[in-house]
Order: sequence, then C-alpha cells, then structure tokens
Amino acid sequence: MRRIAPRLARGVLVAAAVTPLVAGCGSPDTGAYCAALQAADAQWSQAGASLEDKAAATSFVATVKTVELTAPDEVKSEWASLQTLFEKFATDAPDLTEVAPELKDFEDAAQRIEAHAKETCGIDLGQ
Repeated sequence: MRRIAPRLARGVLVAAAVTPLVAGCGSPDTGAYCAALQAADAQWSQAGASLEDKAAATSFVATVKTVELTAPDEVKSEWASLQTLFEKFATDAPDLTEVAPELKDFEDAAQRIEAHAKETCGIDLGQ
C-alpha cells in the first residue's frame, strides 16, 4: 500500500494549521473566523497527532466544522472539502485508495484557505 497518509496529513495540516496572529483580523465580519482559526491552531498544535490516528482525525473533523461555521463564503466550500477529507480518516480502516484521486482537489482547497487566511486575518499558514 502506498504511504499516502503521512504525506497527505502533513500537507493538509500545514495548510490548515494556523499561527496565532489574529491581531491582523480587522473587520467584525472576519473576527469570528480569525478567532476560530487561532483556536484551531492551538488545538492542533497541542494534539501532536496525525490523521493516521482515528481519534485525532475525529477531533480534526470537529475543529474543521467549527471553523467552517465562521468561514466567509469565499472559503466555506474549501473548509467543507477538508472536512470531507478528515472524515475519510475518522474510521477504523480508512480507505486511502478513495483519497488518492481527490488529493489534488484537497491540496487546491488547502492552498485557497492558506491564501485567504493570510489576506483576511494576516495569518501566514505553514510558518
């Protein structure tokens, strides 16, 4: 079996993890989103787990749902895409063959989230 999970998890988590630079959030419309990103970053950095762990993947799903609720329309579908990805790992036996064909779409979503977080909240993802 190809070792897609570690590469996929690393790439997605780098793109989805955020640094606590919420001070860059300016408007009230984006404040809740930026705060949710900061909270997600704190949770993910404390977890120290990967998507290969079902409990960690389940936790990531819950966190992504929280962020998605506050996400602006510009990136709401991208967060939904990441939620779909994490849900595929939140099972006893993840089927990674299902993930491989969609990997490019997930990576694209993560890149759009990264760019939007930097522009909207002043957060430089993956740093």
